[in-house]
Amino acid sequence: MNDKTVAKATKVDAVVIGAGIAGLYQVYRLREQGFDVQAFEAGSNVGGTWYWNRYPGARFDSTAEVYQFWFSEDLYKGWKPSERFPAQPESERWLNYVADRCDLRKHYRFSTRVEAAHYDEAAQSWSITTDQGDTVQARFLITCCGMLSAPLTSVFPGQGSFKGQLFTPRVGRRSRSISPANAWASWAPGRRASRSSRRSRVRSATSRCSCARRSTRSR
Repeated sequence: MNDKTVAKATKVDAVVIGAGIAGLYQVYRLREQGFDVQAFEAGSNVGGTWYWNRYPGARFDSTAEVYQFWFSEDLYKGWKPSERFPAQPESERWLNYVADRCDLRKHYRFSTRVEAAHYDEAAQSWSITTDQGDTVQARFLITCCGMLSAPLTSVFPGQGSFKGQLFTPRVGRRSRSISPANAWASWAPGRRASRSSRRSRVRSATSRCSCARRSTRSR
């Protein structure tokens, strides 16, 4: 959707935030059900976590089939993953393929971050504002930002007066990827960081899976 169209579309049925796997699916489903939908994405393209995370060795720690959309036979049969556990570039290409095949880009305003969303109980409507000056009214607001899309910056009481060092892997240069939310650890087989730049402060993971590179053609 171009800038002029967005400027006029001040009232829609639904607003979707995010252009990852969940955001793209929501836009598709809403459109198929006849809703007028406007979507916003902070990045310059679709891809979600695979757009933002490009560190060495980034790889999906589940098999490629988990990332398939099954609502269209032509869609998933038209894409053949090269590896059982796709690397970041391939996962990003897959979501770009979905956006193009389903013609979803026209519903998005890229490089636009939603700054506020207020719900009016009386009007039963959302008022959404962005950092580009957009103000959109919508009956429904669907957030598909990802639960780990932003680092946790407020960790403990008195943090503001803490004089020591705090390390946030989300904004680090290189890191081993640990997900404390479910205590799983997925080892990214990329370049090793130097000992001086690699520091981890996480609880022990209960399980580990090795996402070894394995071509789907070997099965």
